[in-house]
Amino acid sequence: MFSGRARHLLYLLLALAMLVYTLPRLELGDPLSVPAVFGYIWVALALLIVTANMNELLLMDEEKRKELARIKKAKYVLMERKMMQRKSVAKQSR
Repeated sequence: MFSGRARHLLYLLLALAMLVYTLPRLELGDPLSVPAVFGYIWVALALLIVTANMNELLLMDEEKRKELARIKKAKYVLMERKMMQRKSVAKQSR
């Protein structure tokens, strides 16, 4: 359906719309009440979504995406090696 920047733009607009719609309805008065804690957490998560999509739209270019993919792959390979080493040490200790 949507891909690339259009998808992130859609998610950003939806998150902003959720914030605009619900922010006046949240009870944020008393900081220690259950509704207020829920409201603060909800707003924080919505702002996290907005920030992530803004980052993707404004700061990410193809070079950064490739670098992050390379780092992710290297971490995966390192984790896999550690697991294999633990497995071989466990077999040797039996």
